[in-house]
Amino acid sequence: MSMTRAIVGARVSVMTPGKTSQDEQYLTGERYVQQQSWELVGSFEDLDVSAMDLDPWQRPDLAPWLTDRMHEWDAIVFTKIDRAFRSIRDAVKFAEWIKDSRKILVFTDDGIKLDYSNSNLGMYDQVLAELFLYLGSFFAQLEGMRFKKRALDGHRGLKKTNRWAGGQPPYGYQVISNPTGGKILAIDPVSSEAVRFAGRMVLQDKSLWEIATALTEAGFPTPARHVANQQNADSRSRRKTKVSDDWNQSSIGKILRSPATMGLKLEGRTAKEKRVVRGEDGLPIRMADALFSDEDWTSIQEKLTKRSRTKERTHGAAPLLGVAYCGGCQERLYRAVTTSKGIQYSYYRCIPMSGKPRCEGHTFKEAEVTTNLEEAISIHLADIPVMRRTFVPGEDHTAELDAVVKAMAEVREEKDLGLYDYPGGTEEYKGRLSALAAQRKILAALPHRPARWIEEPTGETYAQAYFRMTPDERRMLLLGADVKFYIKPSGQPWQYALVTPKEITSRVQTAGREIEPSGEQQEIPNPTYIMVDQK
Repeated sequence: MSMTRAIVGARVSVMTPGKTSQDEQYLTGERYVQQQSWELVGSFEDLDVSAMDLDPWQRPDLAPWLTDRMHEWDAIVFTKIDRAFRSIRDAVKFAEWIKDSRKILVFTDDGIKLDYSNSNLGMYDQVLAELFLYLGSFFAQLEGMRFKKRALDGHRGLKKTNRWAGGQPPYGYQVISNPTGGKILAIDPVSSEAVRFAGRMVLQDKSLWEIATALTEAGFPTPARHVANQQNADSRSRRKTKVSDDWNQSSIGKILRSPATMGLKLEGRTAKEKRVVRGEDGLPIRMADALFSDEDWTSIQEKLTKRSRTKERTHGAAPLLGVAYCGGCQERLYRAVTTSKGIQYSYYRCIPMSGKPRCEGHTFKEAEVTTNLEEAISIHLADIPVMRRTFVPGEDHTAELDAVVKAMAEVREEKDLGLYDYPGGTEEYKGRLSALAAQRKILAALPHRPARWIEEPTGETYAQAYFRMTPDERRMLLLGADVKFYIKPSGQPWQYALVTPKEITSRVQTAGREIEPSGEQQEIPNPTYIMVDQK
């Protein structure tokens, strides 16, 4: 007779730093397996998983053992019924599945064992075990409902305060004890540096890909690693999923876009549902110090939004992608590299297309494109300074007034969405709006001088900056200034236009003299003053 193969499970509804309940559950189950002389073939841990919300087939770590890997085991061991179920319906469904699959279900601390692997066992014993299981699940469900109501009541009470209600804090913060009771958030010395590092790189116009690479190389802990370090959850080999130490663009974007990085309190289960929580005065509740200044936060959001709308590649792109354009069809040129007899040839070409103007597709040698672009820059951008935009804080209350006006608009939007449709909600809405209106009146009456941006030369012209930069930096310089380099189709005398986003003209410059472009007249800008929008 073959040895019974067993798996041991643990579940924790709310995982907090230092919690060891999952370890105790595992060790208890492991001892039981050893006492039965069974073979331990696997384990599962569902952490931060509520049995009230997810049945066994929906839990991330348990589900594979009930589907794809169900043939690998004969017995499943839990410590208590409430570690498996908080619902009578789930208990009945799971017990039926165990019976149909001819497996064994054990709850060590409750003394319950359903053994459907041996049809010779007494029916009376099985019926009693099932009865105790269903009774246990009934009380587990009642207990779970009490827990849930208590938690909701507690969260409702904490909602309007700056106290932390529980769970994992936002990346960049840690949970500490509040001297007056409860828990609050404080800036975490480790993860906060990663958030600020990423924010600084955004302000330097670095892509999320570049930021992810830099964070990984600098050794900053990923959100998953940071949580694992706090919980020591990855110290045992039985963990099924490896904690990643590689940052990705998605997590960086979510962190930097979240108002939580400004210390504001949020509510909502998913990223899309999360919104800022407001106090009785209608203003956002601040949980902790912000990781960025208001000016930097605004600039970061603007740059992230702008980057999400642009399709330009910033890493690994051709040196002139998005800069070089065909003068015939006005479309961008793409780099192509071919090798013949061991010699490499590189070109820029446009894609054949119909329409007006019609273009059959043209090819230009990369060396010629580069040479003529450098000549154009040395001639037309030699005296144009690169400008830097600097923020000068105002001696006023404009920012506070804008925040109040924005808060009033958001409160009204919340009312339109029906978020105040509950007993006492209308009074709460009126109270918030009245408080905001009073604050707006006070701020509007105060003397103020608005904050502003000033534009200062960097000390370099575009030509000087271009010729000292690397190919990638040169491309980003021209893209940032919206400079385009148009080349007339092959077979004609070399003609080019260096286009800047200022004055519009219909002339194309070539070889130091002006000529009219052939074919249908195209409006091509003449080189003029260029501004780089950077902080």
